[in-house]
Amino acid sequence: MAFVSRGVLFVSDIEGKFAQQVSDGKERVMEVKWLKDNRTLLYSQTDKGYQNWFSISADGKGQPKQLTHDLRNNRNITLNKDLSKAVYLSGRDEVRLMDLSSFSSTTIVKDEIWAFQNSKPSFSPNNEYVLFSAKRNFELDIFIHNIKKGQTINLTNTGVSEEDPYWSPNGKYIYFASDRINPSYPLGMQKSNIYRMALDWFDEPYKSERFDKLFIEEEKDKKTADTQKDSKEKKKKQKKVLIRRRKRKRKNPLSKSLK
Repeated sequence: MAFVSRGVLFVSDIEGKFAQQVSDGKERVMEVKWLKDNRTLLYSQTDKGYQNWFSISADGKGQPKQLTHDLRNNRNITLNKDLSKAVYLSGRDEVRLMDLSSFSSTTIVKDEIWAFQNSKPSFSPNNEYVLFSAKRNFELDIFIHNIKKGQTINLTNTGVSEEDPYWSPNGKYIYFASDRINPSYPLGMQKSNIYRMALDWFDEPYKSERFDKLFIEEEKDKKTADTQKDSKEKKKKQKKVLIRRRKRKRKNPLSKSLK
């Protein structure tokens, strides 16, 4: 496992018994992620006072490679499900996408991100969308960005803050923290609760709909019962006909002579 302690990057076994310092400690390390090969680390480290992205071999051998050279803070990185791309915040106004094979970064959104009190961006479970937060009238709104189409939609726009959005595993819902009554500015969010927002009409059916379904089931049961009743009556009629025929044969002497 990889972890940061007092700005220094370490790698150890899963139980933490054997730890090895990876960074030299001259600059401050903030975040770290494992890459797909399980041998390389992607981490943020200060350069000229600003956070930039670096990569290094997890065994500590070799020199770190600087991936970005920005005079702004690159932070809050999240990797997608197949570890092929990463999304992160840059400075006070950019959401960037990083290709983890070439380590090239592109800006996908320019908005009022601000340089503090940020919610971490993330990918949808199908890797087609990026979820992030931006300021509107000093309050955080939740946005969704279609990577392929380059389209961004404000999902909330409520006048109060919605913070720390998180995708549900099936991609149908977004969970977030919010105070639905009071704005966060200027004192911050005082009393927050967790809410769920459906991205489509996936809500549970209303009680009235369940009530109607009960009658549909009863109608099916009624049809089944009627069919069973009809078959029983039909069998009774057939039995009565057979009994009558037998009685007639017994009364008619010609029936015996014909045999």
